Amino acid sequence: MKLEHVDEDHVRVTFVWPRPDRQVSIRAQVFDDPNALSHPMQRVGDEWRLDAVVRADAVFTYQFIVDDPFVDADTTDLNLLAKLMADARTRSFADPANPHRIFPQVAVIAGETEAPPENWDSVAIMPKAEPMDWFDGPAPELTIRHVSGRQIDVLHTDVLHSGDDPVVVLLDGECWSRVANLPAAIRRLGLKATFAFVHNNGGPAERFAEQTCSEDFANHLADEIVPAIGTPKDVIIGGDSLAGLAAAHAAFTRPDVFGGVISTSGSHWWGQLVDGEPEWLTRQIAQADRKPVRFWVDVGMLETGVTPYAPGVDQRAANRHLRTVLQAKGYDVAYHEAPGGHDFATFRRSTLKGLLHFLGA
Repeated sequence: MKLEHVDEDHVRVTFVWPRPDRQVSIRAQVFDDPNALSHPMQRVGDEWRLDAVVRADAVFTYQFIVDDPFVDADTTDLNLLAKLMADARTRSFADPANPHRIFPQVAVIAGETEAPPENWDSVAIMPKAEPMDWFDGPAPELTIRHVSGRQIDVLHTDVLHSGDDPVVVLLDGECWSRVANLPAAIRRLGLKATFAFVHNNGGPAERFAEQTCSEDFANHLADEIVPAIGTPKDVIIGGDSLAGLAAAHAAFTRPDVFGGVISTSGSHWWGQLVDGEPEWLTRQIAQADRKPVRFWVDVGMLETGVTPYAPGVDQRAANRHLRTVLQAKGYDVAYHEAPGGHDFATFRRSTLKGLLHFLGA
């Protein structure tokens, strides 16, 4: 990866794969079609290259894909998409010239806990990016529990914790420790709460079914997961992407249990499959009486590509609309746009800001 100054606010990034492989693509959310799963690179001598102009404060992930399986594939078929992602994992490589890496999210969701570092996601950190080294270093030990067949990893940050401690429920739980190393940042910042990292059951199709405003899933979280942690007075629920949508829906559905939401890059465009219109949950919030729930809503500035599941709506626009509806209904809502994309390099930074908003330092 090579950087070239463009102006005070932008740099040109040239991604370089240094081997003469047959065909190479790159996965990164900085090109003209941000939602594309890959972008073909150009052969230059014995290298492959592709460049983009990005914000000088951006942080995002990328990988090189050799013999790209996503070319011309139907990525709206979730079962096919899961197979393609499995095929791509061993063909997807970190940048050998960039030491900044995180464990690949797709591997974790597929149930894998190990992957060679050469197959991790590279993290691009631009020159003016906000310094944030809280994720470096060893993570504290988590207590593993199983509730109704679902794994929960629990972190008590206060040795003298009591029933009055707030509880933070984070969906996509397997990703927050293995990919984001969020427990290390929580411990280093001294956040006082009990954290429950709730794992998914099944693969991408099962995750999609649970996290797209399922009332059964919301009740499972409220009636089974939270009581297994304790009897707290204050429960905050959070998640990323579809899990951010699920977190907001759970609090909207069960405000008797969940009093705060951290929606990190939530998939609030969802709804087309229900009644032919996108943003189903936002429309429900607009029509209902205000609930006693506080919101942290964030999204990445790079998340501007239209999704095939909601024609005409992109992730950033959907989150801006949710923010505006919440404000109009009188909710306590904080909103943040991060200079990043739809990946855990951004998710972990934004989620940590949300935790600080609710819990303080």
